[in-house]
Amino acid sequence: MKKNLITTAMLFALPTIAFAGENTKTELAPIVVYSAYATPVNQDQTASSVTVLTEKDFAARNATYVSDVLKTVPSLAVSTSGGRGTLTNVFLRGADANHTAVIIDGVKANPVSGYGFDFGGLALSNIERIEVLRGEQSALWGSDAMGGVIYITTKKGLEKGKTFNVDYDFGTGSHRTVDGSLTLSGSNNNFYYALHGDSHHTKGISALSKDRFNYTAQDGTAVSTGGASERDKFHRDNTSLRFGYDDNQKGFDFLTSHSSQTANFDNSATDEKGHYTRTRDTLFKLSGFLGNGDELLKHKVGVSHIKTDSDTVGYASAYDAKKLNANYQLDVNFDREGSITQGLSFLTDYQKTDFNSSYFNNAGNKKLIEKSVAAEYRLLHDADHSLNVSGRYTDSSEYENSWTGRIAGAYRLHNNVKAHASIGSAIQNPTITEYYGYNARYIGNPDLQPEKSVGGDVGFLFETDDHRHSVDITYFTRNVKNAISSEVINSVTYASRAVNLDGKSKVKGLEVAYNGKITDVLTAYANYTYTQTRDSKGIELARRPKHLANTGLAYQITEKLGADVNLSYTGKRMDTYYSPSYSTHKVKLPSYTLANVGVNYKVAESLTVYANLNNVFNKKYENVLGYGQDGRHVYVGLRGSF
Repeated sequence: MKKNLITTAMLFALPTIAFAGENTKTELAPIVVYSAYATPVNQDQTASSVTVLTEKDFAARNATYVSDVLKTVPSLAVSTSGGRGTLTNVFLRGADANHTAVIIDGVKANPVSGYGFDFGGLALSNIERIEVLRGEQSALWGSDAMGGVIYITTKKGLEKGKTFNVDYDFGTGSHRTVDGSLTLSGSNNNFYYALHGDSHHTKGISALSKDRFNYTAQDGTAVSTGGASERDKFHRDNTSLRFGYDDNQKGFDFLTSHSSQTANFDNSATDEKGHYTRTRDTLFKLSGFLGNGDELLKHKVGVSHIKTDSDTVGYASAYDAKKLNANYQLDVNFDREGSITQGLSFLTDYQKTDFNSSYFNNAGNKKLIEKSVAAEYRLLHDADHSLNVSGRYTDSSEYENSWTGRIAGAYRLHNNVKAHASIGSAIQNPTITEYYGYNARYIGNPDLQPEKSVGGDVGFLFETDDHRHSVDITYFTRNVKNAISSEVINSVTYASRAVNLDGKSKVKGLEVAYNGKITDVLTAYANYTYTQTRDSKGIELARRPKHLANTGLAYQITEKLGADVNLSYTGKRMDTYYSPSYSTHKVKLPSYTLANVGVNYKVAESLTVYANLNNVFNKKYENVLGYGQDGRHVYVGLRGSF
């Protein structure tokens, strides 16, 4: 408890220290946001609550995988069922794991099954930037965006401005971890290309906890976890090819990628060996545009196809999935000059998904076709005032047709203060297994209704004249109707099915986020999130910490030597223990604080050596009940470009 109090004190003291530090007149470069509107917008004019992270932030936060850096974002709780490569989901603003849309290079990457995106094997090696957009976003992004959007952009060859460039990153660490990444890229006469490959391998730790943990459930039942011993290894290979043309008036972008990963897991503490899931994903994407934001009309068109093959060894489970998407967007920039600019965007989207699993009760191919139209109006003022109104209608072949909408606005009250607010509705369709069921233990429910939410936020951004320091305070709330849960329908076989809950599930909370460039060589961030969640029966939702906090400092000690330190606090959260007799018991997991440090040294212009020490104090904890986490571990590597 003392360590947690110290951590909290540091989080609130850091902004005060920062504002008292050295100040200069140099303004920071503007940041463009791609996820919040139908067209790119300067972050200063954005009314949405959004965090933008770049490669510099990845390094300063000791991040190797996407989940490493997501842990440091306000209102984002990461749930990991074991070590590296195991199932890793996110809970954004208290929403379910499948309530966050994950967009990678403009393609929605959420699995066809309807479950949450698994970040367990996704490395940062080929990623240029990540945006985390919070709040109801179905008006622009459709289903899966009730909690928000995670928008990921990979490298495309234009970043360096060179005809030929090589980026590399090789590292090794605890648990026999070995990683390697290589990217060949370049651009010339508006053409660009990027050829990338990466491989990641680790012997890992046991997915189920090795250390012993003892809890007392809310009903007084003694719960004990731990005792597993076998290491669960992980291996992932990924390749991608991207090329295109962009002269700011017309262009195209082609992307293809293939990944293959094998993740071992434990079926139980007494059945640890021989269980793994192998997943292969193949993507093709082609998009193009004509016109730009300075002209009256801009046309954008795209088509993508994702194929997934997954096989689980240890029990009979396999599925094949395909997702075809075609979309068109027309931007009408009818007011392009002066201090106020206005525009309209019209979007249409066609998506066909196929899912075939050997684990279904009624085997066979399951299809879903969704057709949607959407529109957005935006007004932007040079003084950072803005107004955004958007709406979407979706026609679904299996689920209920839906309307969703959103209104967001911002107004600069003072040179140093901006108010922002939004309200919107969102929808979440049932998962494939909730709708159709699987094996004889989980029965499908074709009468399920989509989950529907109405939510919003209101906040104030305080910042210095040069934008080197900012504090954003945002209150958010969400009410969810038709929330999907499960019920036991046979007390002998414990067969169950998904059902819509009566009443409304409610989420509300507060985000406080500080970002600062204290001096030219010292940067800092700190954030705190309070989240209160209740289902329609007043029960706290699982795996949503009431308190989350993060802070970090990055210091460029000399021209060549840099260092960083990061602290992360995760508060108490509810989880469920399933006994061998299938009875369930609610358990409140204790809070924990983790400390990470890193150093880097620039040996040459094209070579940087770095080392990270994570979980410095060797904290023993369970992020998810029953599943192990890394103790103190080290990672060293070298990266660079030429």
